[in-house]
Amino acid sequence: MSTMKDIEQELVSEFELFDDWMDKYNYIIELGKELPMIDPQYKTPEYLIEGCQSQVWLHADFVDGNILFTADSDAIITKGIVNLLIRVLSGRTPQEIIDNDLSYLDAIG
Repeated sequence: MSTMKDIEQELVSEFELFDDWMDKYNYIIELGKELPMIDPQYKTPEYLIEGCQSQVWLHADFVDGNILFTADSDAIITKGIVNLLIRVLSGRTPQEIIDNDLSYLDAIG
């Protein structure tokens, strides 16, 4: 399994391929389409993230010391952004997640 930093750098490199914001938005939309679907049983108010303009459901399982995330949103751009987070954070220990500063999001722009 790649390290978090490796995946973060991979994402930054992917976004460096695009010169304008529309291309970045289109890529985020594509990432949203690739987001693994959350089990429908978790699309309930209990798993809804409060405070988002879009509806975002997030579920976490703790398996063998790692947290595995699945999510969904009613907005395709939001699904893409969620995919950017899950791609880095899912399958990691709680401490790895806490220690991550998510600076790759700033590097993406």
